[in-house]
Amino acid sequence: MTAPHSFSTLVPDVILDAVESTGLWSDSRIYPLNSYENRVYQIGIEDSSPVIAKFYRPERWNEAQIQEEHQTLLKLKAASVPVVAPLEFNGASLFQHKDMYFCLYPRLVGQHPEADNLDQLYQLGELIGKLHQALSTTMFKERLNVSPLAQMDVAANQILTGNTLLKAPLPKALQLPEKLKPLYIKQIARLRELSETRIQAYWPTQLRPIHGDSHRSNLMLHEGQFHLLDFDDCQNGVAVQDLWLHITQTENPRQQLSEIIEGYESYLPFETRELDLVDVFKSVRVISYAAWLQSRWHDPAFVKAFSWFGSEEYWINHLNELKSCELEWGQISR
Repeated sequence: MTAPHSFSTLVPDVILDAVESTGLWSDSRIYPLNSYENRVYQIGIEDSSPVIAKFYRPERWNEAQIQEEHQTLLKLKAASVPVVAPLEFNGASLFQHKDMYFCLYPRLVGQHPEADNLDQLYQLGELIGKLHQALSTTMFKERLNVSPLAQMDVAANQILTGNTLLKAPLPKALQLPEKLKPLYIKQIARLRELSETRIQAYWPTQLRPIHGDSHRSNLMLHEGQFHLLDFDDCQNGVAVQDLWLHITQTENPRQQLSEIIEGYESYLPFETRELDLVDVFKSVRVISYAAWLQSRWHDPAFVKAFSWFGSEEYWINHLNELKSCELEWGQISR
């Protein structure tokens, strides 16, 4: 059986050859940055500032989907939305080297947002509102449309069966233990029932282009202004998807939410009924994260970074996290 594609061929010489194929000259300094789904490096450039090289995970997105991501970022940059857009060389931003798509970005130096900082939450709300406003006239044609129940079903089925989209079999040691499957089936069924009820009660009549994964690590405070990074998961979705990840479990999440929405409404009205969908997206994220780790088991970077994955203790903690999703249901929208 053919082994799944890995980044094992992405050795320093290959990385430098790829970067220099754009016409830049490297000073041979390579610094790996924190990224698991793709591979990202800071590359030193002779007589110039370093650039960030992003190598896309093969077979995840096709060329048209990546091009749409890039065109969106360039459009946002032209509209003065603070994003980090790919660099263009002779009118092109996406390149291919050794069967891998890659692109280059300017380096941005700054800090990630502070959790619970109300002033920063207001600014983040403003930024996401400005982003959604700038994207409001068109829909993504190549990217995914969000479908929470379908995403939940696919992830849960993978965890229950151990069948992933990989070309290699999933080791038994990484699968959900048989004795825990009845509890898992029961918990998933409960979360799916709650989610379906919420979606039936309210779902936007039309989706909108969104960032899709706007957690704290994908935001950078640079020279007093927040910038959005990494549009790898941009999609047609729901506005609240780009907002809820900034609500932390503190004594007053409602105040955090108020600051985010107030900032957002500097640019666009926010449909408060979308708050009822936060529990749905939270549940999907918890289930999908476990399935994501499982589906990437063959990648040495995952084995090193998530060595604890797949143990019985992990799966018990995962079940407890799913139970917490149920117990906390309605706290945000209440």
